[in-house]
Parts: sequence; structure tokens; C-alpha cells
Amino acid sequence: MSDKYQLTVIGAGPGGYVAAIRAAQLGLKTAIVEKEYVGGACLNWGCIPSKTLLYVTELKRTLESAGRVGLTADNIQIDIDKLLKHKNDTIKRLTGGVKLLLEKAGVDIYSGAAAFVSNRQIQIKGDKTDTTVQSENFIIATGASPMELPMLKTNGKTIIGAREAIDIPFVPKEMLVVGAGPIGVEMATVYNTLGAKVTIIEIFDSVLPMLDSDISIASEKALKKQGIDFLLSSKVVSSKTDSDKVIVSRETPSGKMEKTFDMVLVAPGMKPNTTSLKLDKAGVKTHDKGFIGVNGQMRTNVKNIYAIGDVAGGILLAHKASHEGLVAAEAVSGRSLTADWKAVPYAVFTDPEIAGIGMTEKEAKELGRDIKIGQFPYRAVGKAIATLASDGFVKVISDAKSDELLGIHIFGSHAGDIIFAGTAMMEMDATAEDLGQVMAVHPTLSEALMEAALNVNKQAIHIIN
Repeated sequence: MSDKYQLTVIGAGPGGYVAAIRAAQLGLKTAIVEKEYVGGACLNWGCIPSKTLLYVTELKRTLESAGRVGLTADNIQIDIDKLLKHKNDTIKRLTGGVKLLLEKAGVDIYSGAAAFVSNRQIQIKGDKTDTTVQSENFIIATGASPMELPMLKTNGKTIIGAREAIDIPFVPKEMLVVGAGPIGVEMATVYNTLGAKVTIIEIFDSVLPMLDSDISIASEKALKKQGIDFLLSSKVVSSKTDSDKVIVSRETPSGKMEKTFDMVLVAPGMKPNTTSLKLDKAGVKTHDKGFIGVNGQMRTNVKNIYAIGDVAGGILLAHKASHEGLVAAEAVSGRSLTADWKAVPYAVFTDPEIAGIGMTEKEAKELGRDIKIGQFPYRAVGKAIATLASDGFVKVISDAKSDELLGIHIFGSHAGDIIFAGTAMMEMDATAEDLGQVMAVHPTLSEALMEAALNVNKQAIHIIN
């Protein structure tokens, strides 16, 4: 005897649980399957716990620098046990909330690992029993996991991945971070503030190499100022453990070198979670390093099977997964909503924050676009000066002829909040002039976005254009 549903979602992360709730709202008999934790990687060891750690470490740096405005505090310390308790309490509260939302929406929750038997049936292997579920439609939302490097096998203590890093097994004296992507630079910031001497090694020639070059340069400068070292255009070729140390051999532009570290964080990128799904049984095809191909409604090559979030490739972001979950659920119910990847904002929660949307300057030029660029520094914003947040800028890129917004990139305090206005404007195909005419509250940091848009057409007020 098997359970039957109109829709079954595999994976209860920010894409999966959103899809399941929306499907139930639309009247579909819905189930969701999760092999580990409700809330997925984002709530349990990714977005939320890492931002909890970043918040506390940012507070420490803020207090240490506040003496120049009259706020003094001596010997500021972070209690690791209390910090981890706060992190774990935050996770428990949010994941419990997601589970309650699913239950109240009428979604049946299954615990276990799902694998396809056919395009209309899956087997769920639980801790104690196996269950067969038949479904008219499926949404695959299994996410992605950190890539592993053969020369750096994780052991959970001296060689760790992002998942172990949030539990802070200990604060090392010397730490190597492999990969200067968002995970690498964020966790490097945490451990550096906790007292570790951190070096980041990156195979490309820049920090956060996927971002606009002006943002990458500013980020590297800020992180160096905080005491983080970089080895760019470099890679790890081998490693060996010696007691509680890791001896790492690195290939750099200056030649091969060897150094001993107390901890190595491996953060080179992500890979899709598809290997255990038995996609071949359902006829679902993968491409591009194992990611599942989808169309604008998130449908795979099999008509009744959809894929959303990290497992479907593209930019690997939780909010993108949630949006795609809404699109897929609506498609299953017969509606015509489609995903639009033009207005997908990103954020990196270093200090200062980074956020953006759309094309980088390099991408726009590679596509043959004739562009105009406007910039505005935080140091020309009253609120930034008053709150010691003057290290930053906004960069707006538009089409030289039509003035259409092509990209917005922010390096500065509260960038992740400010980018929302830019996202809304790009979603509506606005121009730089349109964005510049949107009133920003004074005094706020969002004035920098308004003025950068004005500067595209040399109309900014508070700088010399």
C-alpha cells in the first residue's frame, strides 16, 4: 500500500518548503520529504547560522572601533559557548517555525531519503521503515553540498568544511581557507575576529572572482585591513596531517611553498545533490556538472517532474530557490507563472557588506553592450559619516543608448537591505534616470544608491560629477 499525492516535494530547504506551502495553498494534496533537517542547509548550517556568527563578530569589531566617537570598552571578549547557544537557539526556532507552517498548511511530512522508482513513484528510506509514495507530480529541491578536494580530506576538526565551521570546533592560531568565494570570505571574517591568523588561498586572481571587479578589489582591500592574508592565483597541491597540525603544500606565482596550519577550511564551491535520487529511473536528465536542466517553469525533460534551487544550477542562492519554488508550484497547479532570472540579487555578508544584481561591468562589455557607469561613495552620505560607515560605494551600470539598468553593485554597510530597491527597479525594466528619481529617506545609506543612479547621467547632487 502506498500513499498518493498530487504533488510531492523532495527536500525541505528554502525552495522545497516554500513550494510545498504554496501548492497546499492552491488546493493540491501535497507531501514533502526531507532526509535530514527541515529548513535544509540554509537554516541549519548555511545562511542563518553563519549570519548569526557574523553578527556577533561584527559587533565586536564595531565596539573596538567606537572609541573615536566616545564609546569605550576594554578587553572585549566573545564567549564561544554562549555564541554557539545563540546560534543553535536561532536554528531551532526557525526550523520549528517552518515545520509548523508546513503542518498548518496541510502538508504531510516524511523523514527519510527519497529515490525514484519511476516518474510517478518514489521510495523513502527512513530510520525504521521504508515508505512508497505515488505522486502525479514531483518537485526536486535537494540543494547542493560543499565540494570535496582529494588533497584535503575533511576530518571534522583540523580539516573542515563549511558545515563544521559554524560549530567552531576550536579557534586556531593559524588557519587556511581554501576558496575566496562567499563562504570562504565570510567564515574567514568570523575566525579572524575570533583571533585566528587567517590566510585565504584562491585559484583565480581576485577575491570573490564572480563579482564586479571594483567590488572584488574593494573587498580584498577591506579584508586585508582586518588582518586577513591572501594567496591569489594559487592552489593547494597536497597536504598531510601531523598530530593536531596540517602541513599544506601550495603552488603560487612565487613557486611551491609549504606551511603548517592548525586548521584548514575547505570552501571551493558547491555540487548538486542528485547522486542518491536515482534520476535515471524517472528519466530525468542532468547536465553541467550534474545539475538538472529546467525550463522557465522549472520543468525538467520529464513533464511531471520539476527541479528548483541549487540542484537546478544557475546562481546558488536561497531566495532564488524560494522564488523558483513558487513558480514550480504554480506550474503544477496549471498557472502560467515563469521564472525570471534577470532580477536576482546577491549578497555577501563580509564587513563591509556586499550586494548586487544584474551584469558586472565585464559581463556587459563581453555581451557587446555600450554602457554608462555611475558611482557614489558612502563618504558623501551624511548617515554614513555619522555612523562610521563611510567605507563603501554604489556602482550603477546602464545601457548607453536606452539608459536601461543593467547592473547595480554595492560595497558598504547594509548593502543587502539597500539592494532591494534596485531589484524592484530592474524587475520593472527601469532606467538609471528612473532609479535616480526615486526618493530615498534622509538621512539613510540608501541615498548612495539614488545618487549613483543620478551620476550615471552626471546629475548627482552631492559629488562633483
